Order: sequence, then structure tokens, then C-alpha cells
Amino acid sequence: MPTYRYHAVDGGGRAVSGKITAADVRQAQQLLRQRGLIATHLTIADTPDGPPLVSQTDGVASAAAWEYTRVPPYVMASWLQQLRMMLKAGMQPALAFQELSGRVRYPELQRASLQFAQEAARGVAISQAMERFPQLFPRFMVGAFRAAEAGGYLPDMLEQLAAYFEQRQVVRRWSRLTLGCLGSTVLLLPVVGTVSLGLVAGLRRFAGGDTGAALVAIGAGVGESFLRFGLPLLLILLALMGLGYLITSSERLAARLHLMGAGFSTYADWVRAQALTHYLFHLGRLTQAGISPATAHQLAAGAVPNRALAETLTQIDLGRAKAAAHVDAALERSGLFPIEEVMMARTGAHTGQLPQTLQYLADRYQTHADERAQSLPVFFRRVLFLLALLSMAAGSALLMWGYYGHIFEAVDQFMGVSE
Repeated sequence: MPTYRYHAVDGGGRAVSGKITAADVRQAQQLLRQRGLIATHLTIADTPDGPPLVSQTDGVASAAAWEYTRVPPYVMASWLQQLRMMLKAGMQPALAFQELSGRVRYPELQRASLQFAQEAARGVAISQAMERFPQLFPRFMVGAFRAAEAGGYLPDMLEQLAAYFEQRQVVRRWSRLTLGCLGSTVLLLPVVGTVSLGLVAGLRRFAGGDTGAALVAIGAGVGESFLRFGLPLLLILLALMGLGYLITSSERLAARLHLMGAGFSTYADWVRAQALTHYLFHLGRLTQAGISPATAHQLAAGAVPNRALAETLTQIDLGRAKAAAHVDAALERSGLFPIEEVMMARTGAHTGQLPQTLQYLADRYQTHADERAQSLPVFFRRVLFLLALLSMAAGSALLMWGYYGHIFEAVDQFMGVSE
């Protein structure tokens, strides 16, 4: 059997390192748990320069995206639900991923499942294998798997994660429709303005003749107006859209914008409730598994979907060994939880009911997230209505300025009565 070099933390949060002999990584983790240790790094002893088989939680500093995945949310939710059912039925991870590779219809997810089956057969942790597919599995998802592996609640984590992606599918569908409507509005406004100006310019150009001559004059007028006014306006609007895209392409800034909800509370409430639900869920399960407060907090923070909130939580240091603070201190220092919930967690810590208290708080936030999710279609419909109203107002203003603001002067010139 191979010998593994490990770095771990004990029940008091103290760092421990050494070597252990086991058949594979999972057995090594189990043996360390029997000693009261939680592994943060495991590497084969004869390959000191190789990559760790169990990665230490590294906060949010990673080249991979924290929230983004190219896999459609409904595909990811189906993949997670099937994996949950297989693992809960007692299937070994290697066999479960092998079965999944033949049932998922997303090609990249098929290849990843096959790779996971091979890695799991060698005893590599799922979270470690997922890190090799950063475009498919965002960092918070890897963090959720890592936390569940440490706490031994993988099926329950998969169920919660699948529910999150199901709600995310609703957000994705409506947000795409809203962005498409916004883009169409931006592109049509220069056209509306230049058409009205073009009609006036065409009237000025028209010197008499049949309908064909009139259409030629109008077409020339529209072209001239577009080049003079419409094209510069279109370029300005496209530049503003590009600037907005560059700003939101920063994942940290985009995460904060999501929390603000662009001024709409429904979407922001959903983002915040989902993030805190995941944090409390993992924190409760890890605490129940006997993991030290500091380690449990860092693992739970690494599983938060929103990067801005994850960074806020990751910066909190609960300390180690005798100086370690209870989990309720993390809730208080974060500033994300009302004082009543902090006091509930503190009471739970003093009475030995902390895992149950954290699960109760997680359920409350999940209920709030579900309510917000049901309201999201109404929220996006209101945004679409507002966009339609603004575009009609802007189009009418351009039409009135371009046509009615110049038509009388053009008619006077055509009739030869202008000064």
C-alpha cells in the first residue's frame, strides 16, 4: 500500500503533519478522521513535488471562475441529481460517474464524468478531480464538494446544489430575454431618429416627379441622416455597451452588482439568501461532523455561490487552538446576519445545539430564497415593461425632434416661401 504525506488539523484547530499508509486517498482520510484529524493536504510520499490529492481551502484566489460555468444550469442540475441518487443507493463513485457518462448529453460533461470515474477508481477526491475542469465546475461548486467530503454529507449537498441550479435556470432564461430586449432597444433608437430626419431631408431633396423619384429622395435623405447622426449615436451606444460588458466581466464587481440587484430588491434578495443558505448549511454539517470552528468556517465560506459574500466571509479568522473562537463569532464579524440570528447561534453553541441551530437558520434563508425565486418572473416582467416604456418614450422624443422639429421648415423650403 502507498504511503501518503499529510497535513491536517486536529479538533483544537492545531496544524499536524506526518505520514500514513493506506490503500487510497479515501482510506487515508478515514484513518485520519479516526485519529481526530481533518486532512487539508494529501500527497503520495514518494512524489513530494506532485499536486496535492486533497486541496486545502484557498479562499477565492484562483484562476478559475468563482460562479461561471459553461454548462447550462438545467443540465448541471440533472447531472447532480443523478449523481445524488446513485451515491445514496450505495454505488461507488467510480461506478456512478461511469454510469453518468452514458446518461448526460452534454459532451464536455460526458468527458469529465469519464475522467472522474478513472480518478475515483484511483482514490482521488472528487473535488480534486473537478479542479481540472475549471470551465465546467466553478470554484464555489468545487468548494461545496470539498466541504461535503470533509463532513461526509455528499448526497445532501448534491440535493441542495441541484436545487440551486434549478432556480438559476429561471434567472438565466429571464435575464437573457431582458438583455436581448435591452440590446434591441439600444440598436433601434438610432434608426428611429435617423428615419424621421431622413424623411425631412428627403422632402428637401425632392424637386418633383413621380413616386419613384420621391422614394429615391427619401432613401438618400435617410442615408445622409444616418451617416450624420445615426452612425455616431450608434457607435456611442455600442461603446457604452462594451464598457458595461468590460465592467461586469470583472467577477468581483459583477458579484457586488448582483447583490445590489441594479436597484431591484427581488433579485438581490435571491442572490443573498442563496449565498447565506449555502454557508449556513455547510457550516452546520461541518460542525456536526466535529470539525474545528476555524476549518469549518473556511470550508463553508468556500462553498458560497456569490464571490463578494465569499470574500467577506473568507477574511474572517476565527483563530486556532486555545485562541479559537466559536462559529457564532464568524456570523457576528461578517455583518451579514442580524443580531437576533447571531444570538441564536451563540445560544446553540452554549447549549450544544449549534448544528441544529445553523440548520434552522439555513432553512429560513432557503425558504426566503424560494419565495424570491417564485417572484423572479414577475420581477423580470416589470424590468421588460420598464424597458419597453423607456424605449417608446425615447423613440417618440427622437421622432418628434427629428420630424416635427424640422418638417415645417422643410415644407416652407419646398414651397419656396422660406426666407
